[in-house]
Amino acid sequence: MAILPRSGRAAIAKAIKTQTIHLAWGLGDGAWTTPPDEDAEATSLIAEVGRRELTESAFVVPDEEGDILIDGAGTFSRTTEETNQIYLSFKFDATDAPTAVIREIGVFIGTEIVSGLPAGQKYFSESQIVEPGTLLQLENKVPVYRAANTRESFSILITF
Repeated sequence: MAILPRSGRAAIAKAIKTQTIHLAWGLGDGAWTTPPDEDAEATSLIAEVGRRELTESAFVVPDEEGDILIDGAGTFSRTTEETNQIYLSFKFDATDAPTAVIREIGVFIGTEIVSGLPAGQKYFSESQIVEPGTLLQLENKVPVYRAANTRESFSILITF
């Protein structure tokens, strides 16, 4: 039986890391009382509100003394070596969907944005997206009630 060795998994992580990466967030289903299991066949969010460009990406390794804490996965440190684990960080501004209730997030690669937007724009509404790209990771969440005076940050670990 063939296997995908760690070096192959690191090659996939490297290929993903070089892509355009965004985190989309959405309303999900307002009837959810608890977040349902994620749909393995999903290709989009249920009710996307917008998406934010990647703030940081890095190869990481498990490290009890590391400065990256990922809930449910442990602590990690950045490394210059190519590994099968990548850390993705997204920092939303207070003005990004300031009244939304966020129940779902998804990491997308290959998003194409409409041309002619202001240079340096990092947050995009659905109407500013030409091609959503490929959904790489999906998470249903307990509701995050946005407020105009808060910034949301998401730290995501993807293991290949």
